[in-house]
Amino acid sequence: MESKKDLLLNEIYRANSLEVSILKDRLVKLESEKPHPYGTLQAIQEVYHESGIRGFWKGLVPTLIMVCNPSIQFMIYETLAKRLQSKGSGKQLPKRNLTAMEVFLLGAIAKLGATVITYPLLVVKSRLQAKQEIGRNVMSRYTGTIDAIIKMIRYEGFHGFYKGMGTKIVQSVFAASVLFMVKEELVKLAVLLVARSRTMLLTTSKKR
Repeated sequence: MESKKDLLLNEIYRANSLEVSILKDRLVKLESEKPHPYGTLQAIQEVYHESGIRGFWKGLVPTLIMVCNPSIQFMIYETLAKRLQSKGSGKQLPKRNLTAMEVFLLGAIAKLGATVITYPLLVVKSRLQAKQEIGRNVMSRYTGTIDAIIKMIRYEGFHGFYKGMGTKIVQSVFAASVLFMVKEELVKLAVLLVARSRTMLLTTSKKR
């Protein structure tokens, strides 16, 4: 729509007085036309026309590998939490409970580590799933996961895999920190309620 409008404007500038009125009428008609709604069926047709059936599975390999992101996150969190709990307590003493701030910081570190490790796969997946028009620059057209990785290293360097990571870190790290903190506080509350209920049951049973 915009390209047609630009072409007409260029023709108006170069046209003579007789052609200007005709071109202006075309421009008015073009501006009055409403763009067709873009829905699911149009998206399906566009993907199929661009890449065929394989286009619906673009980015599948990086997506499957990125499933390990939560596993890495919890592994880092549990490792750091165990070390922090055992620090300052002897072998015979019970492990101390972590404070809410400690849990918040551990959750942030865990999510940061998982994001740094898996973010390149997210970038590759996004590149593969982006619209790739015919005739586009060869450096931004990818045939698969390996091809995308090779071209990104060749044309952009390794820093290309971490473009936009700052925004992702701010959003995901804070959310994960709050999630871990709330989860640990709920676990503490649940343990406290269970202990109190058991104490109440033992007291009532003794009175009987």
